[in-house]
Amino acid sequence: MDAELYSRIFCALAIALVASFVFVGVGKLWLAASARLQRRNPFAEHVLLEPGHRVRQNLQDLDRSYYLYLSSLLVYLLLLVVAFALRSEPLPYAASAWAWLGLSGLLVMVSLILPFQAVKLKRARSRLAFRRTANIAVGHALQRIASRGYNVYHDVRVGNHVIDNVVIGAKGAYAVNVFVLGKNRARNGTARLDEASLVFGKAKTSAPVGVCVNRVGGLSKELSKVIGHPIRVRSVIAVPGWDVASADSDNHLLVNEKNVVMLTGWTDPDTYLMDDDVAQIHDYLAARCVNGKQTPN
Repeated sequence: MDAELYSRIFCALAIALVASFVFVGVGKLWLAASARLQRRNPFAEHVLLEPGHRVRQNLQDLDRSYYLYLSSLLVYLLLLVVAFALRSEPLPYAASAWAWLGLSGLLVMVSLILPFQAVKLKRARSRLAFRRTANIAVGHALQRIASRGYNVYHDVRVGNHVIDNVVIGAKGAYAVNVFVLGKNRARNGTARLDEASLVFGKAKTSAPVGVCVNRVGGLSKELSKVIGHPIRVRSVIAVPGWDVASADSDNHLLVNEKNVVMLTGWTDPDTYLMDDDVAQIHDYLAARCVNGKQTPN
């Protein structure tokens, strides 16, 4: 075995690996600095958040990281070829061919971090892109009820939580939380409410229902303070990509992106709002939901 050949391979791997890791580190610092030094949009206070705003922001951040690791792979391969092709001076210390081969194998294993991160980010991006599209589909469907006297707000932050959509009208207030269960594609099956749980096909989960209770309760308290008297916010759970079975429940309404507008028919005289109440809530939510006022969740 040629010890000199394996020592050259080791040196090329070391140079490529160190340089690519430095590239990733500098890239992350640059992304962090760019986020802090980004100029504020002069029209931000006049632009309300769009459907799926925070998911879109998270996807943009994920894209930056993904392309950073993809670029680092290119840097690694280019430097590996160049460093190996260039003739270099022999190393000042000698070792057996097996030692160089073992060290080279170790560097190759460490180098696998780069493609592993790229593949991991690519899969996460696919899931997040599907979630973004699902949120946009529900948000755009809700826009159709604006002509019926309802106002729709997106990504409303309540304490540490974010409600995907809030609908306000004379016949009541609704919190529409979107839950995506299909990963990166729509699922075939029926979702239904079973007491305090959601059943998706044959799988049962109580997480979405519990999350909705917490978010809706927080929004009810905030809006009650705004108008000066108690207000009940009705909970709507949207599961885009699933068929939904009607449920006889006073606590939650289960919908998908196709029939979410049916929430306007889910009324109760006890939840009706006065015109002054609607106006106060509108001013409050419009001020809360302008672009740039919220952070991703």
